[in-house]
Amino acid sequence: MRAKEIRMSLKTIHTVGPKSFARIRDEMKNEDPNHEFPTLTQMFERTRKRTNGRVYVDTYDDTARKLEQMKNYKPQEDESDVVDPYMVVMNKENDGYRRLYGRGVTNRLIKKVGGGDTSYMIPEALIESFKSNEVERNQLIEMKKEIQEDHEKKKAELEAMQLDINNQREKFEEMIRVFREQQALEGRSF
Repeated sequence: MRAKEIRMSLKTIHTVGPKSFARIRDEMKNEDPNHEFPTLTQMFERTRKRTNGRVYVDTYDDTARKLEQMKNYKPQEDESDVVDPYMVVMNKENDGYRRLYGRGVTNRLIKKVGGGDTSYMIPEALIESFKSNEVERNQLIEMKKEIQEDHEKKKAELEAMQLDINNQREKFEEMIRVFREQQALEGRSF
């Protein structure tokens, strides 16, 4: 089969060009007000969107039908797990590579990372390490503030003590001056 024939056989080919699914997933996360990762259904819809006025090689009927089925999907009452409509409509098991995650992303890799919907493949332990370091950093900042406040308090106390010492010294010098004057007056009268 030639490349064009292969493309024609795929009914739900994406329309995002060379832009990676991981990048699209991250953009969608940043656009979300809660900064949550998009569902597979949202990813499927975003990556199959057609531009008005553009001519495409294949028809959009099958993709449009599948999108409509995903939007109208109602989970069965006996289902305890939340199932993404994409998985039900597309009827594709996750054997091997994960669809709508980008090249090279496998189930094993997603399990290894410890998340389900992470756009960046960062181990959970590393993320926890960053969080604990941030907590420690905040504690150190608080301690530094307390030390600075204590330093300012001690500095003010020291300045008050120096002022008190200077006042006492001046009083003492005044007392010595008065005492000398009295001694001088008593010494003259003899």
